[in-house]
Amino acid sequence: MRYVNKAVMTDIAKVTVVGVILLIAAVPEISYGAGHFAVAFQRQFPAWENSAGTGCLGGRVCRVWVWDEDGNPVPNIQLKTTWDLLMGATDSDGRVEIPVNMGDDFDLVCVDGAGATSESTRLMTSNRPECWGHYSFEVGFLYKTDVSNPGEFDLDMNGTWNEPTPAVQDDDAPYTKSLAYNGVDSTDYWSDQSYWGNWQNPPSYFGQTFVATGNRVVAARVQGIIGGNDLLDWQLQIVTFPGLVPVGPVTSVPVRFPFGWEAFWGVNDCPVVAGQTYMLKVWRNNGGMNIYHVTQDVYPNGQYYEGTTAYSGFDLNGHICCMNTASLPDCDFNQDGKITFKDICILAQYFSGDEPSVDVAPPPAGDNTINHKDLAVLILKWLTATTIPPLPGQASNPNPGHGAMSVNVEADLSWTAGTGATSYDVYLGMSSPPTFIRNQTGATFDPGGMAAGTQHYWRIDSVNGWGKTEGQEWMFSTGMPPPPPPPP
Repeated sequence: MRYVNKAVMTDIAKVTVVGVILLIAAVPEISYGAGHFAVAFQRQFPAWENSAGTGCLGGRVCRVWVWDEDGNPVPNIQLKTTWDLLMGATDSDGRVEIPVNMGDDFDLVCVDGAGATSESTRLMTSNRPECWGHYSFEVGFLYKTDVSNPGEFDLDMNGTWNEPTPAVQDDDAPYTKSLAYNGVDSTDYWSDQSYWGNWQNPPSYFGQTFVATGNRVVAARVQGIIGGNDLLDWQLQIVTFPGLVPVGPVTSVPVRFPFGWEAFWGVNDCPVVAGQTYMLKVWRNNGGMNIYHVTQDVYPNGQYYEGTTAYSGFDLNGHICCMNTASLPDCDFNQDGKITFKDICILAQYFSGDEPSVDVAPPPAGDNTINHKDLAVLILKWLTATTIPPLPGQASNPNPGHGAMSVNVEADLSWTAGTGATSYDVYLGMSSPPTFIRNQTGATFDPGGMAAGTQHYWRIDSVNGWGKTEGQEWMFSTGMPPPPPPPP
């Protein structure tokens, strides 16, 4: 077992705060450049969610969500076409619904009035068969403080995006691959017919297992209900599967209409491993809840749960959005294994110059200057992680050997040093686990005279400035003393 020395980490944090204060006083205010709106996902509603049932009806709406890198909704963002036609603006929840009329073919970009750039959605249209004029869409935009911030979404399609031409019968429900899970068969517009599950009171929950397609989960959506058309709030969390260990924090949705409300996390809140299975866990603390599930198995890589009960023929009505984001640069400029004030001093040495070794901010093309962006990245790395060198290796090759018999009561104990160890915690006693004796730098210990004819247990923990590595427990038996000489 390995332990990180918390006292060392606390000392580093203190030095860090002092260094940040000193350097910030000498350089411009930390800020990023112009913001950027990235398309996080885009999808066409399938039939049941679009209120189409089994016929060609439909809601005729485009629902848009805008949130930032911390998982907060972004209000007062105008949604325009690329030809500058204003379609609507987000409310305090970062949400807007745009009517979709027959013949209105449009795309969308975000405009914040502060010069932010924006990606454009695919062209959306309701002017196509088989349900002419009765299609709805949903779009998510993630606001980045800087266009160069790491992170991107897979905007390739599951299914074929429906264009106004050629005018052929299209009965699919396409969506971007950034949605690691979406409760519909993308090739079948009618496949999301849904019904209520069984009521779950806390601590029970609803769940949907899914395979991550990126290294972060940033948003999710479900159709929670109390019964009938009553509105409610609920909690969501990404957990491992099958262990159900939390991957990130709990997030929640407000009491709002419509039922399916988008929930957000910060881009670094829910780290996952692409290709591994996780669960979206949904519950309500205040008296329980119900939820809609798709009444057929539309997602072969996961399944729907009510508490610990799996329903292999169903899947959750909702979706889960993943992104891929690269790790921030290491920022350990002096290669001492930790991000400290020394690294800030090195960055300050090259400030306003051109030095590739400390140019850690992902710059726009042509920006090779060490500036406040690089300082911002260093401080962010500093406050979120410390590069810790390997903890010491285990001590080995005990002498006396494990299980040795008839050991001399005056024998010394020795061992082979663990790699990177600077000292050792010595444990020795006549019962298991042995008692801590002392910390020492040498790899030999003199226990003094030991009891004869007794089993002894001992252990050596390797220690360095970052923590310790617990050693194996060894055992030996001392021999009986020789008989006294005969009397004269």
